[in-house]
Amino acid sequence: MASYSIGELVEQQGRRWQKAHAEKTQKAPKPCIAVSRLPFSGATELAQKLGIRLDYGLFGQEIVDQIAAEEGVSKSLVAGLDEHVESAIERHILDGFRRRSFTESDYLRDASRIVSTLGIRGHTIVLGRGGACILPEDNTLRVLVVAPEQWRCDRLAKIHKLSADEAAERLKRDDVGRAEFWKHHFGVDQTNPLLYDVVVNTGTLTIDGGVDLVAAAFQRRFPT
Repeated sequence: MASYSIGELVEQQGRRWQKAHAEKTQKAPKPCIAVSRLPFSGATELAQKLGIRLDYGLFGQEIVDQIAAEEGVSKSLVAGLDEHVESAIERHILDGFRRRSFTESDYLRDASRIVSTLGIRGHTIVLGRGGACILPEDNTLRVLVVAPEQWRCDRLAKIHKLSADEAAERLKRDDVGRAEFWKHHFGVDQTNPLLYDVVVNTGTLTIDGGVDLVAAAFQRRFPT
């Protein structure tokens, strides 16, 4: 995911949408997948492998953040939307604000619009940015990726070359920060299983096993 520029990722996604639009048998936009996760549960790797398997574009937290901050890229992302879809995006966001009592900054509203655009046009995996709360339930497979605390701590220590104590302290801060983000912006407990269609424990299933499970659930929820 990091090997491509933001512009290249947007162009790739645009080609996917153009291909889907050209298929005359396509009656509705392709569904999307929203992946939420506990820190260092392997969700990024899982989402990358899932995107390759499904030929779906992957837009992670950092990518959505940058798109929201770059006016030109944002415009290219939404280019070609007709008035009906564009108004649907706006209605969905406004309804989401009313339902969940958002206290949004201008930035987060912009990021939410990007996530909604990706979701409504489909063929997309959104990693993070509250996608499970923002995207429409009837067109989204909502996934939560978790793992035992020690498993995540070991993974964090390995990735960032930290001691066990340093990793444990950082993981604690990350867990608290993520919980506060969800509570403040979406008014929910991120770990509530009822927010999701699938909960994947990579500590027991492995990341590859999680990819298999989510792909199977996706096909069951949205059969082709």
